Amino acid sequence: MAGPHPDAPTPLELEILVALGSGPLHGYGIIQDIEGRTRAFGNLRSGTLYLALRRLKQAGRVEPCPAPPDERGGDSRRKFVRLTEAGREAARAELLAMHRTVAVGVARRLVDPREGG
Repeated sequence: MAGPHPDAPTPLELEILVALGSGPLHGYGIIQDIEGRTRAFGNLRSGTLYLALRRLKQAGRVEPCPAPPDERGGDSRRKFVRLTEAGREAARAELLAMHRTVAVGVARRLVDPREGG
């Protein structure tokens, strides 16, 4: 089986894109979303998050944006980002590829149970 496409988001980048799928968030909001959905990253550190956000910005997958109306008047230091259409498509493509990989693995086990170990 071929490896991931070189432009595929890393697991952390994919989690960030998924977090932003429901609307703009600031860094701490992204961390809360990811930690609320998964334990895959344990205690996600802000430095790690911001490096991943920088890569996603450079790739055109997220962009800075104003605070949403319900966040206005809050902490002015919070910098919000939102998903771009390119980011939405990258997440969609990666999730579809993951789904296909899992489906193929399950189908192989059903056809030949020895495949699963």
